[in-house]
Amino acid sequence: MGVLWQLEEELSSIEMLKKQLKISITGSGKVARSFGLALKVAGHRVGQIIARNSDTGRSLANELGAELTSFESTSNVDLIAVLVSDDAIEEVSAQLPINIPQFHASGVSDLDVLSSEIKGVVWPIKSINSKSSGSSFKGVPVGVEGNNEEFQSTLLSIARSIGGDGFVASSENRSIIHLAAVFTDNFANHCLSLSQDILKNSDLDPKLMRSLAQGLLDGALNGDSASRQTGVAIRGDVGSQMKHLGLISDEEKKEFYKFLSKQIKEYHELQGKA
Repeated sequence: MGVLWQLEEELSSIEMLKKQLKISITGSGKVARSFGLALKVAGHRVGQIIARNSDTGRSLANELGAELTSFESTSNVDLIAVLVSDDAIEEVSAQLPINIPQFHASGVSDLDVLSSEIKGVVWPIKSINSKSSGSSFKGVPVGVEGNNEEFQSTLLSIARSIGGDGFVASSENRSIIHLAAVFTDNFANHCLSLSQDILKNSDLDPKLMRSLAQGLLDGALNGDSASRQTGVAIRGDVGSQMKHLGLISDEEKKEFYKFLSKQIKEYHELQGKA
């Protein structure tokens, strides 16, 4: 109830769709839960959950006040949200009725992986993990695509009804944006995880990196990350780099350090910023 109350508060000023939709959700993971909560708060009726994992499916159905059903029993809904892993979308979609419109939420998967006659994509540019699956989409850019204008307009309305900043994004553009998102979020987060491990393994406080992390965020928000690049790699300080490498025992992490250092140096030489 706490999560739903918070979402209701955040979405209270957002104009809802004139027509509230009846939606089935296929999937029971973090993305399915996040969408399900947001759709319910927006006034849509999430009536059915279809899940290969009956335990997580039942849990999500109970949370949303929905029925846990099967692929064959999907009916009497306006559309189906196929909210499974990228590699599973095509297989799962093929088991659903082709006459009911479907959408998936993948940034990198094409529209045509869906088997329905009417199909689309609603992709929030947001990291949905165990800590964020109950948060809202308020202010989040949401890329939308449909295989006809009417359905695309419906999907834009859905994106906006859950608080997102909906915009039209073709499969090609979504793939490009998704690639950029991987560097922005996944790769950067991995580097931050390695940084935290280095400090924790030496009984040092990861909070020592807060100021640096804030500067990194500021550069990302301002779009000027390249201009704020500093450090031993861009300067070519070989002695400092060798000392760092001596502190790393794992050979793969050593190679990763060398690779990133080389990339930074070469990138800025090409950009004329070194």
